[in-house]
Amino acid sequence: MGTEGVKTLRSRFVAVASISVSGILIISSAWPFAAWLFVVVIPVVLVGIYDMKQTRHAVRRNFPLIGRGRWLMESLGPFVRQYLIESDTDGAPINRMFRSIVYQRAKGELETVPFGTRVDTYRDGYEWIGHSLSAICLEKPHNDLRIKVGGALCEQPYLASIFNISAMSFGALSRNAVLALNAGAADGGFYHNTGEGGISRYHLEPGGDLVWQIGTAYFGCRDEAGNFCPVEFRKKALHPNVKMI
Repeated sequence: MGTEGVKTLRSRFVAVASISVSGILIISSAWPFAAWLFVVVIPVVLVGIYDMKQTRHAVRRNFPLIGRGRWLMESLGPFVRQYLIESDTDGAPINRMFRSIVYQRAKGELETVPFGTRVDTYRDGYEWIGHSLSAICLEKPHNDLRIKVGGALCEQPYLASIFNISAMSFGALSRNAVLALNAGAADGGFYHNTGEGGISRYHLEPGGDLVWQIGTAYFGCRDEAGNFCPVEFRKKALHPNVKMI
């Protein structure tokens, strides 16, 4: 909208405000109860005048009263998209379909969903895992899918699972998160990478296998000056839970 259009809108507001106030004055001279309309009109007019005079927001200055609708729509936008527009399979990184399951399980309600799917299984890029024609009992697998880490010179080789917990430092997580991750590693028989934040007591408490990741800061194996400390390194490296470094 050009400058002339903006001036026209500002002029229209002034005209409408003037006509409204004048009209109420004329009507209230004949019907005094009509003066109660000032309770509604005067605050609206004052807000519009304030919008025209303020200099912080160009939208409100150029579009008195109407410009405030922009912030109203922006504040309502997330709710409108989430509850009215977004489908069960939309949303990132977690869509509504999976969020609903999390909410239900957190409340101790439904833990499973009925057979079927809301996902378009025929779209390009859809991924799935087909059931094996010769399925085996998961309790007694023929192959535990392990990878041996360590050659002939290694005194304590480790049989690592193909699925493990990647590096997440304790400083970036909470106590309960670390406990839950390591407890899962202990139950599932896979390792838990500590991240560069070092080994905390919460990594050791559940008893899961650990991969101790050491970064440039030497967290967990440095002296008071911040240098690498062989004594601290040896003490933690010999812990039975630490399988790899």
